[in-house]
Amino acid sequence: MMYRILCLCIFIINFSMKTEAQNVVIKEENFKVRVAVADVQSILEGSIAIKDLRNKIEKLNHKIQEDIAAKEAEFKPLEEKLLNERSNLSDDEFEHRVNEFNAKVSYVRKEIQIRKTKLEQAHAEAMSRVHETTITIIGELAEKYNLNLVIPSAQVLYAKNNLNITSEVTFMLNERLKEVSINY
Repeated sequence: MMYRILCLCIFIINFSMKTEAQNVVIKEENFKVRVAVADVQSILEGSIAIKDLRNKIEKLNHKIQEDIAAKEAEFKPLEEKLLNERSNLSDDEFEHRVNEFNAKVSYVRKEIQIRKTKLEQAHAEAMSRVHETTITIIGELAEKYNLNLVIPSAQVLYAKNNLNITSEVTFMLNERLKEVSINY
């Protein structure tokens, strides 16, 4: 009887030690870190979609500048005419016409400012879509390589080249997103 109790105690102790050892192994697995780095700035600079976006934004900015120049050319003769008529107008009439002129100029400035703001918002939205796609790709690569941490290379002092996934992210981004639309 005593022998059975001793065997049972040894079995229980042995079993609990194995279970504890397995728990330690599982916990150690949880703390094994697989890390990669990605140069986000380089990814964006190498992006075909970003280059396309820059060209589109430049064209839209150029159009706005052309419209500004056209409005200035339109207002210049009106201003000169108003100044030339000053001697023929009463002070009240002149002031009234100056106020009308200034109201037109102010309206055009507001319109242009609204257009610039809309363009900035459209640019930010398009950039956001590129960033989201980049993050998605990084997540996919993290799954593929069983990574549990990807750090921007700007935050890293040293990393071996085999930890850098920048070129792969750039390649995949260019395959997936060749251009991005601007909602302007």
